[in-house]
Amino acid sequence: MFKKKREYHRRSAFLPMVIFRMLLSLTMFLILGLGAYQAYKNFTGTDPLKMDPQAIILSAPTIFGFNIQDFSAKLGKNPESQSPSEDISRPGASGSPRGKAGKLLVRFALVADSHNNNENLSRALSSAKKEGAKFVIGLGDYTEVGTIDELQKTKEVFVSSGLPYYVTAGDHDLWDARDKGHAPTERFSEVFGSAFQSFSDSNIRFIILFNSDNYEGVDALQKKWLKDILESPETKESKKVLVFLHEPLYHPSSDHMMGKVTPKLTNQASELTRIMKEGGVSEVFAGDVHNFGRYEDPKSGLKMTVVGALATERNVQKPRFTIVDVFEGGSYNISDTEI
Repeated sequence: MFKKKREYHRRSAFLPMVIFRMLLSLTMFLILGLGAYQAYKNFTGTDPLKMDPQAIILSAPTIFGFNIQDFSAKLGKNPESQSPSEDISRPGASGSPRGKAGKLLVRFALVADSHNNNENLSRALSSAKKEGAKFVIGLGDYTEVGTIDELQKTKEVFVSSGLPYYVTAGDHDLWDARDKGHAPTERFSEVFGSAFQSFSDSNIRFIILFNSDNYEGVDALQKKWLKDILESPETKESKKVLVFLHEPLYHPSSDHMMGKVTPKLTNQASELTRIMKEGGVSEVFAGDVHNFGRYEDPKSGLKMTVVGALATERNVQKPRFTIVDVFEGGSYNISDTEI
């Protein structure tokens, strides 16, 4: 009887210790989880709690060192195979199917955020050329600090590719000029010319906007230029109107967008979104986030695509670029393509 009593007291004394250890373990897991969450958020500028689950699945394997497309292929499953339609992305793919989409009008490439990794930029341009891209549009941040030397080396890569190119500047491409008291775009313009421009190809209007000045955003002159372009008869008669810029006007999970550095620019981004939506813009393409994604502005419904980065550092995905196919019927495919 006394033995049973002692065993009961031992079990009773042991129970609080078990509970304490369980609580301690849960606390440690919680701290580790919060640490991982904050590390990911600070590293990428993206809040994983707000991310599209598909984007997490596609980018997470890169962090752990394997490729989900390769893994799926071994299982006999290909996550890229989808029928052609408007607003389609095929991660890791290149080229586009035809089918009901009709005749291909134009194929072009988008590159962004190489940050002096000119080898990856060269590989992307070479791949785009082999895939039949007619030209390439650069979305900025080709350099780390935007010195003349960095910008010249980037230009040499574009020129040597043999592809016609159209480029805007990223915020990194402005740093050296601003630091030395010059106009932010002075270095960039000296090497590449204007940071904003417009052209037409295959009855599609392409508008390249400069919005990466984190302190001024888009000035009144450029805003008027944008409105005039959108209201012109040539633009109104175009099959598609596409806009390209460096910083996203809006992003559902990343703080890499207009207004991050200067909050007042958030209102400017909203105004630009409204102008584009009312002007018949089909889609806005941006860089800066270092993570491919597609979404819509919640207020206007304007479609938006963020192009993945070519840089190896500060990149949760493998280096990549984008190929866009526009078809005769007005539909278009967007292919997120690893190099």
